[in-house]
Amino acid sequence: MDIKNFVLSYYNNAAENFHIQKIEKAYEAKKPHTHEYFQIYYIAKGTLRHFIENKSSKLCQSDMFIIPPGVVHYISPEPNTVFYSFSFMPDFLSEANQAGKLVTLFLRNLLTEKDILPKVSIDSEDIFYIESIMERMLNEFNCKNFGFSEIIHSYAVLLVAVLARNYFEKNTLPAYFENSKQFVLHCVEYIENNFTDRITLDAITKRSAMSKNSFCDLFYKLTGHSFNRYLNICRIKKATEYIKDGYKITAIYGLCGYTDFSTFYRNFKKIMGLSPNEFKKIICKI
Repeated sequence: MDIKNFVLSYYNNAAENFHIQKIEKAYEAKKPHTHEYFQIYYIAKGTLRHFIENKSSKLCQSDMFIIPPGVVHYISPEPNTVFYSFSFMPDFLSEANQAGKLVTLFLRNLLTEKDILPKVSIDSEDIFYIESIMERMLNEFNCKNFGFSEIIHSYAVLLVAVLARNYFEKNTLPAYFENSKQFVLHCVEYIENNFTDRITLDAITKRSAMSKNSFCDLFYKLTGHSFNRYLNICRIKKATEYIKDGYKITAIYGLCGYTDFSTFYRNFKKIMGLSPNEFKKIICKI
């Protein structure tokens, strides 16, 4: 079978190394094909079936897939299906900064992965991000105002990071984590960089091939703290910085990842050995 390999210039309005579009009319790509770029689909309405090598899956609203270069696949949408398609060359996100480390590792993993998932169901709390990002990227691409390429690049890093998180949650331990220790160290780094987010032990362990007890034991051996205590230490450390900078105590708990003041107050006193107000008085005297 002659399998066509699409290049990015197939899209007559493509930018130098990326393209985005929203398909709202009858569209089919029934013939197996590959392309030189990564491609992400997000289903906004309706359903389509995605065929990849010897697997297939039915995608519905809020489902996604990502295909790396050189992988044979095709789709067959149902009538009235609406979806976003984001295509980008491998070097478009190759220079993601430290905040985009997950993105770089995820894309690298896809290039060597032998069992690509034909479907990724997006968690409900991430659906709004995905839809908002896709629409903003599309608007920037269509308007092409000054700096649109850099703005789309920033959105793309966020988009792929959210997709990577959902992908790995459905696919157990990522291949680039060679062992459990490496995964736990990644989680430690993730907490340090994202402690203001809603991070739970259940969500973290769900992403690994480890049991919760095994994860907690190894986490303690590597950090000297339980998962929850380490998370709270990161948050309270940031709170002390806000207090030193003159922020009102009642205004900083939300900035540190807490949803209520009483939990923040209790953890601050437990970790620092004194209340936020007592800490502030000491800082003011220095």
